Amino acid sequence: MSLTINHQTNDISASSGSVTIGGAAVGGGGGGALELVTHTAVSSTASSVIFDNLNDDYATYKLVMNWTLASQQNSYPNIRFFDGSTVLSSYGVQRIAAASQSNQTGQSDIPLTYETSMLYWSSVTYIHGIGLTNKPLVLQSTSYGSASANAICLTGGYRAATNVTPDRFEIRASWSNIPAGANLTLYGLKKS
Repeated sequence: MSLTINHQTNDISASSGSVTIGGAAVGGGGGGALELVTHTAVSSTASSVIFDNLNDDYATYKLVMNWTLASQQNSYPNIRFFDGSTVLSSYGVQRIAAASQSNQTGQSDIPLTYETSMLYWSSVTYIHGIGLTNKPLVLQSTSYGSASANAICLTGGYRAATNVTPDRFEIRASWSNIPAGANLTLYGLKKS
């Protein structure tokens, strides 16, 4: 058997037999794989970026974002969820940063940062409950903004189960726009 690794596509193939790593088969259609859902590179400043037509194909969504502002400025990246065109509200939100902590209730926007005077911003957010009816919507996020204080922010958001089916979300930056060159990539963790 010969094993071929294509470094350009990251494909591994075998001329015969099967390939295992740590006793587990490589490839196949099993669950647990992280798949690219969509990627957006913002070409000009935007007030928001919307991810729509989402469903429960994935157990969890993972959103990776980063951008650099033209100069140090107030920017307040946040996320909001929808059921169709209806903005969902009534979240409980907790944010913890190096020097600060806040708790909020009844929110429709979930802030993903604490310090707002920054040049660079990066975040990884996990979202549970997209496409599920009458189930809780939960997110957890770790963000970094290049500010002098509270640079790293941990955010948790929770919305109790109600008769809605979250199927889209929007990333917004209050006070300033999402800059050109921003990258927003959404992955999905397949169900097993």
